[in-house]
Amino acid sequence: MKKSLVALAALAFVGAASAQSSVMLYGVLDADIAHFSQGGLGKTMLTSSGNSGSLLGFRGTEDLGGGLSANFWLESTLLNDTGSGLGGGLTFNRRSTVSLASDFGEIRLGRDYTPSFINHYVFDPFLLSGPGAGSNITLGGGANGVAGGNAATAVRANNSIQYLWGFNPNAIAAIGSGVYAQLMYAFPENVSGMPALGQYTGGRLGYANGPVNAAISYAQSKGTPYAADVGQGYSTYKELNLAGSYRFGVGQLMAHAGTNNSDAAGTKYTHWGLGATINAGPGYIPIAFNSIKQNNVTSDGANQIAVGYVYALSKRTVLYGSVARIHNKNNGTYTFSGSNGGNNPGLQTAFGGGTSFGNGTGYGIGLRTSF
Repeated sequence: MKKSLVALAALAFVGAASAQSSVMLYGVLDADIAHFSQGGLGKTMLTSSGNSGSLLGFRGTEDLGGGLSANFWLESTLLNDTGSGLGGGLTFNRRSTVSLASDFGEIRLGRDYTPSFINHYVFDPFLLSGPGAGSNITLGGGANGVAGGNAATAVRANNSIQYLWGFNPNAIAAIGSGVYAQLMYAFPENVSGMPALGQYTGGRLGYANGPVNAAISYAQSKGTPYAADVGQGYSTYKELNLAGSYRFGVGQLMAHAGTNNSDAAGTKYTHWGLGATINAGPGYIPIAFNSIKQNNVTSDGANQIAVGYVYALSKRTVLYGSVARIHNKNNGTYTFSGSNGGNNPGLQTAFGGGTSFGNGTGYGIGLRTSF
């Protein structure tokens, strides 16, 4: 009898504990066959992340009572074409955060997406993946290979502290509810007297309600210096972008515009784009046009147009295909850079070399599933 009572008490305790906390294992596997050609070079690849980044992650929440929760998120890149992680090992490079959340918002610590990056992702019909990724233009090419952005913080920042408002606790700070905001500061962790490389200060303010979503972001950061700034050991990068979308019966329209700039002469890049996702049967058609122009002597730049189709086999699995065309203007050095370690053929690498990469074409078909 006593043993039964002890067993029942243990089960009750476990049930109460599980009701107050949760831990989830999740992931995405995305593989595609793609071909790229540019500047007289070509490559056919079996690669990853053609529609969404392949990843493996763990996330969890503990209910602390009174509306307060403790949260963690650990997420790693997967290169499922080779079975390795980015850089050859499995590290939590995509996101590694711990946070406290309440009715007053969330305080989050660790490596995470920067506020100035999120608009590039949310308002791209291709979600920055595959041959049609808008980031080929808005965060690629130019004098430093990232269209005038800071390579160290263009996507994520290390050593960051954030405040978030209007998002679900522990969620990706992509689309909030009503008025939403994200503020971030990343510590450079430099020794006194040394350049504060990696320092980042940025914010994002948005509004989402029903079919409407719009957001603006601004950031300043310190990164690898241009030639004019070598003496001080860093360049100050300034990124501004704004974007919006409207969802209606047959799909969604998107638009974005922004600048990547620094104090060095001729390093201002102005980019803009239009896109849409159009409902079609059990899937949708993504289509996008992106353009960029640098304020240097030769007005270097590029345009990209892309179209695709995503066919839903189930809620978790899709077949997809896409094709994109890049047209470099003057000495433009824009190419297919992919994302998450995939769909990057490496055909062109001499960014800012003063010679145009020429026009390029990329296309691919693939399969994505999630769990």
